[in-house]
Amino acid sequence: MIVAADLPQARLDALARDLARDLGRVGVRATAEEAKAGPGERGVLTAIGQFIVDGLGGKVAAGVLDLLKAYISREKSFAVTINRPDGTRIEISSKNVGSREVAAFLGLARDAAG
Repeated sequence: MIVAADLPQARLDALARDLARDLGRVGVRATAEEAKAGPGERGVLTAIGQFIVDGLGGKVAAGVLDLLKAYISREKSFAVTINRPDGTRIEISSKNVGSREVAAFLGLARDAAG
């Protein structure tokens, strides 16, 4: 999952960490995606705004969709890109968060969108 918004890097990082925490509250495990250390850097680095999610879909899909809607209502430039293991991906933003396409991608019934 990649989080994007028209925000300063520190604010984007905080927003992504908040989202990861909130995803955990609805039953989705989110862990920071590690970044490669550059020359002279040590330790484990994380990619800002990127994390790996496990358990997205199924019974938690409605909670995830509500959570994304809440983030988008607070920050209009907020967008999240979700990549599935099979290579399919979707970007969810204020333009499509209530669409049938997003609901179907998350595994919700067609009438759950909106």
